[in-house]
Amino acid sequence: MRTMWLFGVLSLMVLAARADGQLRPRPVMPGAAGAAPAAAAKADAPDEAAVDVPRAVAVPQGPRHIRLHLLDGSVISGDLSVSEISVETDFGKLVVPIDRLRSFTPGLDSNTKLAERIDSLIKNLGSDDYQTREQAHKELAALGRKAQRELARHAGDENAEIKRHVSEIMKEIEEHAEEMADDEEGTVEQPWIRRDSVVTSDFTVLGSISPKEFRIGSKYGELTIALADVKHGERETPIRESFRKSVVVDGANFVQRSFKSTGVRVQAGDKISLKADGSLVMTPWGGNQQSTPDGAQNYGWYIPNQIPGGALVARVGDKGTIFKVGRQMNFVAKNAGVLQLAIGMQAQYVNDNYQFPGQYTVRVRIDPK
Repeated sequence: MRTMWLFGVLSLMVLAARADGQLRPRPVMPGAAGAAPAAAAKADAPDEAAVDVPRAVAVPQGPRHIRLHLLDGSVISGDLSVSEISVETDFGKLVVPIDRLRSFTPGLDSNTKLAERIDSLIKNLGSDDYQTREQAHKELAALGRKAQRELARHAGDENAEIKRHVSEIMKEIEEHAEEMADDEEGTVEQPWIRRDSVVTSDFTVLGSISPKEFRIGSKYGELTIALADVKHGERETPIRESFRKSVVVDGANFVQRSFKSTGVRVQAGDKISLKADGSLVMTPWGGNQQSTPDGAQNYGWYIPNQIPGGALVARVGDKGTIFKVGRQMNFVAKNAGVLQLAIGMQAQYVNDNYQFPGQYTVRVRIDPK
């Protein structure tokens, strides 16, 4: 009789599944232990020895040392023959000592050949020759976001062909920029501007840089570099490189079961970026329903009205506060400890030993303080 009673209760529990994908709260069996509270989430058995984020800094160079990235792709490093540069601004002349300089980028006004090339290509968009128009379109699109400002100046051009091509190229550039934004390793390009930009240890200024050429003592001897040939100049400052790693989190890593250690120990003040993708099959709901790292409230709640079932969560250290990550999150570590990841889920479904096929792939980036 007791066996039949248990079977009847289980049958009713299965039938309690609603058509909208939610499950009704199921009764606790007499004498059964209650669900474990969130605070009782256990630490993961170490997947690997935790490592500290590298914090070595670059060795400071001399007060006139600089690295010049040239338009032809070459890089020249050495000591400038001058101890300062001047910038003619809208508010007068500004003198910047080299040892206070962080970087500078010549604008199109300093690179007349490039500016003339862009102007010529935009003009060719309105050519009577089809091949000329298409070639100009192709070359301008290849310049990418760098040419965005110059193209925008012609968005309302009186020439219908120029206006049409500019609109299409701008759309292509935006689509490419969105793809690059999703790429962890991608470098976002900045649009060219007309004036030179100078970044110092205290401020950024726009204007016209002098001198127009530099003498630099390099390992190749003394070289003379024209400002028009420079893509970007920078001084080596004591910075720390970002630390990157990918971590897989799956159904074995529910909060109530075991956190997934990233194997990385962070310090308070470190800037942390997490980006996740993938899916998890929510077996208890049937119909091959799947959750993304954002989770969904129709899968119940790990923490009511805060962290839905299926959501990617994290904490720093075994006793750190658990918080939702979702698809993407940037935050500053408030305490030191090993960064850990898990999946939030309503305890009753985890304790019933359901299987949840699938996984989330998490890209971790840490910028040391």
